[in-house]
Amino acid sequence: MNFVFNFFKKNHLKMYWFCEKCKMKVTPGFEQEFSLKCNKCFSILDLVYDGDISWKKLDPDLRGVLRYAELIPVSQRNLQRLSNKQKPEFNLPVESKKMAQLLGVESVHLLAPIYGLSGTFKDLEAMVVIGKCLDRKINKRLSWHSTGNTARAYREYAIKANFKSDSYFPLSCIGKFKGIKKNLDNVLIGYNGPFQDISVIAKNKAQQNDTIHLAPLPWKIEGKAILAYNIFENLPDTNVIVQTIAGGYGVLGMELGIKRLKRLKLFSGENYRYDLFQIEGADTITKLMPLNKEITETDLKLPVNPFEPTLQSTNPLSTFNLIRDILVGTGSNINSVTPEEVIENSSFFETECRNLGIEISFLDEKSPFISWAGLVKASNNKKLSKTDRIVIIVTGSKIRTGKIPEPDIIFNL
Repeated sequence: MNFVFNFFKKNHLKMYWFCEKCKMKVTPGFEQEFSLKCNKCFSILDLVYDGDISWKKLDPDLRGVLRYAELIPVSQRNLQRLSNKQKPEFNLPVESKKMAQLLGVESVHLLAPIYGLSGTFKDLEAMVVIGKCLDRKINKRLSWHSTGNTARAYREYAIKANFKSDSYFPLSCIGKFKGIKKNLDNVLIGYNGPFQDISVIAKNKAQQNDTIHLAPLPWKIEGKAILAYNIFENLPDTNVIVQTIAGGYGVLGMELGIKRLKRLKLFSGENYRYDLFQIEGADTITKLMPLNKEITETDLKLPVNPFEPTLQSTNPLSTFNLIRDILVGTGSNINSVTPEEVIENSSFFETECRNLGIEISFLDEKSPFISWAGLVKASNNKKLSKTDRIVIIVTGSKIRTGKIPEPDIIFNL
């Protein structure tokens, strides 16, 4: 049995990568596994499971990411190394009867994946990506770029895994690192310039410095698939999933997770949709959806003074067609809301979340408040049904305390 099969062997399942076009199992090398593309036909590899599993076979004592370790293509030992059994990355979805009553729907549950190392919704992604780096026994310095939350999350898990790293981010987003501990081996590199330049600059600097730059789309969405596992194990009758998006990695990941659950016969439902929301001014995907055209760089909506800095994104250039296919295929919706609408509805949402034990902060991360404002708007416009059973992905942040750090390095154009 080869390296990959041994590596992925779990209690009940074996996993392997498979190229559907070439009809063959694939044992990826390092570069291929991080792109998950077939070397022969360049199509995306699919993860296939051998064996049977049921929700009842999962360890009843485990919560968070570790509960779904058998479904994740990262070794169980490294997921355990990065997780915290006493403080899982997310809890069971929490019901809000007040929200359901206000919206006029059957039920509303909140799923908040904000209890990992960085206290943001990016922790699931970071745990999977850094776990894969441990699996591959990488011994080089790592680097990544983001508008803040992703870099914060990757950095925290890199520190726990004893990696050295460089986090590139726009200097205007330094507030997203509020409260972190300085670490000389894991440096903050602020760029004093337009955020859309940060990707090319960070990748060029990584090449010059011989570091491994992590921007792996397949692994980013792999971490989001875990959300679908949690939703449909605990609330199998869910028919509406709500999330704020920028590039849409969360939706791509949840759809991937649903595909896996169907293959494993852990989910049989077809009647579900996504209600997605964007903030006006950074709503590239919302604006393009009705136009039936391909996306170009000139289509990107890049606000000068963004309402929420972490929702600036050039990712639609690579994700738009994928998101469009999902929206069309599932009969889903995407709409935008104004900053005024978000602010008007923020107090109720923040208070209700905190009453339910979800300590989110509007000042620290506005993303989930955009979804809530969008739902209120949809309800007022009679776009929701009395039979809707909604799960809101709380793409927020815990209340951040402490000081905003000085970057270790600042560079200009």
